[in-house]
Amino acid sequence: MSQQAVRVAVSGASGRMGRTLIAGVLDDTTLTLGAAFDLAGQACIGEDAGQLIGAAATGVLVRDDVAGALAAADVLIDFTRPAGTLQYLAACVQAKRAIVIGTTGFSAAEKK
Repeated sequence: MSQQAVRVAVSGASGRMGRTLIAGVLDDTTLTLGAAFDLAGQACIGEDAGQLIGAAATGVLVRDDVAGALAAADVLIDFTRPAGTLQYLAACVQAKRAIVIGTTGFSAAEKK
């Protein structure tokens, strides 16, 4: 019996790390890109996540809807900024989704 691929959401899709993460997910056969999102107003909103990184179209459009992204994923990978990460962590807790945090620069208060 084959194991189902883990559905991954990537935050900050238009950033350097977001693009790297999208590429990594697309290259890993145990993962599938469930969602990619960025801040409202970013030029990448509505663009295919694969085409955003110069790869083939994936059918996954970059959105600005965190809740929608989490609904399409099992786990969120976040390498954004502390304020965003804390917001996404709260959304993951509410949606009962796992989160992998690679964000740096948290203050002592934010770490708590």
